Amino acid sequence: MEIKWLEDFLTLATTGNFRISAEQRNVSQPAFSRRIQALEAWVGTTLVDRSQQPSHLTEAGERYRIVAQDIVKMDARARDDILAVINVEKAKINFATLSTLAQFFMPSWLKSLGPFIDTDRFVVRTDFGGISDYHEALEKNIVDLFVCYEDPGVGFLGDASSFTSIKLGEDTLIPVVAPNENGVPIWWLPDNPKGPIPYLHTTSSPALWPIKQHIKKRYADLSFKTVYESSIATALKEMAIEGFGVAWVPNAIVSDDLANGRLVRAAKKEDDIVVDIKIYKCLKYKNGKTEKLWQTLLYNKV
Repeated sequence: MEIKWLEDFLTLATTGNFRISAEQRNVSQPAFSRRIQALEAWVGTTLVDRSQQPSHLTEAGERYRIVAQDIVKMDARARDDILAVINVEKAKINFATLSTLAQFFMPSWLKSLGPFIDTDRFVVRTDFGGISDYHEALEKNIVDLFVCYEDPGVGFLGDASSFTSIKLGEDTLIPVVAPNENGVPIWWLPDNPKGPIPYLHTTSSPALWPIKQHIKKRYADLSFKTVYESSIATALKEMAIEGFGVAWVPNAIVSDDLANGRLVRAAKKEDDIVVDIKIYKCLKYKNGKTEKLWQTLLYNKV
């Protein structure tokens, strides 16, 4: 049984005329008649009394008319519901990003996109494990775009044939530490402390957080002892506030704490690490919503 047979049957029940019904259904009269016959064969009884004009439904036809109306309505509702879900999904832009950027960059940045793009439906995912997982999500089209920190001297996805990127802005990783009772840093790196310096280590990729390389280059003569590790920058900040050690944390996260004295610098501004905020897409995939956003980023510098 096909839905179009039911729609044919309901049209005939209204008009009582095979020729007019066939015209309304945009088929030839013989084809229309065959479809009514096919429905009757499927139901197992005659539904239309053809012995008089206009034709009438049989008693079985009248009963089946109610059933056919319900089935056609249910089918239409189901299609509408499915299309609504599909259209909502199509309208979404799916981002992958780091938890820090999800909290402190994405909200204001997405708001700034409002005047330039049609959609207001965004998905921001931070649940991928390591950097290779983010890479794979982008490559397999699990997400449309990846927003990340990036060491300007290294880059994250170097394969120019598969990926392209746009710089959205910059952030600064600031060396911070808790103050003592006098407001003085517990550890001040330029003083070259003699003992091991407790270090709060980020477990993120060096391409995203180039802190280890910075320490090796800038403080090769100092000894750093990792006492805590996390990929969540806010966790590093809180551990620093509690006096566990030194951490390089994005300015977006610690600016208020530096202003109110909960944290102080562990070194001069020359020890800050500038990182880019980049957005990546995979060149294999092209869809309207992503391409429109990409063009907005290229030409409007949002």
